[in-house]
Amino acid sequence: MKLAPIFNHHMVFPANKPILVYGEAVGAVTIRFAEFEQTVSPKNGRFIALFRPLPYGGPHILSAEGDGEEIVLFDIHIGEVFLFAGQSNMQYKLRESGLYRDIYENNSALRLYSTYRMQPDEPYTPKDGWLTAKADMLDNWPAIPYLTARRFSEQNPGIAVGLIGCYQGASVIESWVPRGAFEAAGIHVPPESKHIDHTVEPFCQWNGDGTLYEFALSQVRPFPISGVVWYQGESDTTSAEAAVYADELRTMISIWRRDFADPNLPFVIVQIADYMAPYEQAGWEALQAAQASMSGTDRFVSVVVSSDVCEDWDIHPKSKAALSERIADALDSLLS
Repeated sequence: MKLAPIFNHHMVFPANKPILVYGEAVGAVTIRFAEFEQTVSPKNGRFIALFRPLPYGGPHILSAEGDGEEIVLFDIHIGEVFLFAGQSNMQYKLRESGLYRDIYENNSALRLYSTYRMQPDEPYTPKDGWLTAKADMLDNWPAIPYLTARRFSEQNPGIAVGLIGCYQGASVIESWVPRGAFEAAGIHVPPESKHIDHTVEPFCQWNGDGTLYEFALSQVRPFPISGVVWYQGESDTTSAEAAVYADELRTMISIWRRDFADPNLPFVIVQIADYMAPYEQAGWEALQAAQASMSGTDRFVSVVVSSDVCEDWDIHPKSKAALSERIADALDSLLS
């Protein structure tokens, strides 16, 4: 018997949403959490226990007993859990942002869980479990998730904030949905062979249709989450790609909401910053326009502008603090 890797000490469940506990087993498994107890039998080797929502609070203990095994997890809180997904600007580290380290602080309310990446250069992986924020290790935390959570925590004191990092540099949106999903939705997807970058090992193999959906997002779903922050698009800025990006984004949101069993799952879309590259400028601006068009189409979707607070001469703007404050404010508004 074993729980899915995302279940570990210091984890956070979202408040006021059904709680799922799942894993693999041969025989019946008894799950105990807070005041709940439930015995479930696996189907095809997998089990799932569903508990009613809980309000903010903790710490709680979660235990799972079955197949002669017992797992006991400590310091589990009920708070808010945000999935931070996208490409390299989302995985950009605090040490790269040029921010003074006086913003680094011990804060047990902030907890980070990092999924495995296909390009294995991430300092944290599921083997590290859920990490509480400690000043001496924040250099390697992703900048936007940390700064967003720090701002959100200041605005909502006493609430645990779980951050799930699920991203891959140079990734295209087609990789983040099931294979053939866009075609099934009637979207003509431009060829992506131009994204086979032979300067990057192992040649951006993560950009196959559905690849990151199966490899990366599968490490998270169906774990309950409070909302998604999506920062991606720089790899989809040819004119042909930008022309269909809004449709692709709407389709992706629909699929993820289905996968996380929440038809109103909040999404914050970060509009890519200006970039004064001489090539495909028309496509870059069209991609920004496609992202902007999401504003007002769904009351649980918010678009955050970055162009006025980020540098335009670097595809990876260092300035992340003001942008992260906007993201936190958007999340706060969508959850209220």
